[in-house]
Amino acid sequence: MTKNAKKNNLDEMQEQKMLKLEECGFWILFFALAAAILVQLLMGGTIRQIAGEAIVLLIGSAFYAFSSLRNGLWTRNAVPTRKGNVSAAIIAALLVGVLNMVKLLKKPDAGTNDILIAAAFVAAAFVICYIVLELFRFVYQNRRAKLDDVDEKTEG
Repeated sequence: MTKNAKKNNLDEMQEQKMLKLEECGFWILFFALAAAILVQLLMGGTIRQIAGEAIVLLIGSAFYAFSSLRNGLWTRNAVPTRKGNVSAAIIAALLVGVLNMVKLLKKPDAGTNDILIAAAFVAAAFVICYIVLELFRFVYQNRRAKLDDVDEKTEG
């Protein structure tokens, strides 16, 4: 053991509990930050005003996604599917749609042009989200296959 290595004072059960607590803490912070961004936008905040929160959320999300994919992980109770990706993309598009509707309702002189732009944002959110999730699904499946091959070679 090196001088800089820290000793783990937890037994196996305590380590599992600590990991579960850290996971819950991560998800609480993740969704609280996302909600704070959404609330600020609904209250008329600008992109410049939410930039700090958005950057932190983006960094955390990117780290979590790429670390999970690198290790061949998706979730504990699901595997990525096209149907699931379509559902997630629809949810993202609906959130963008609701956000744009609220902004349009606050705008006194909203016209057809504004509605078309909002519809374009909804469609773009769906397409971008679906493409990213499909890309992640492809990477996950390839990485999982590689890791499974390594496990099979090790056992054989």
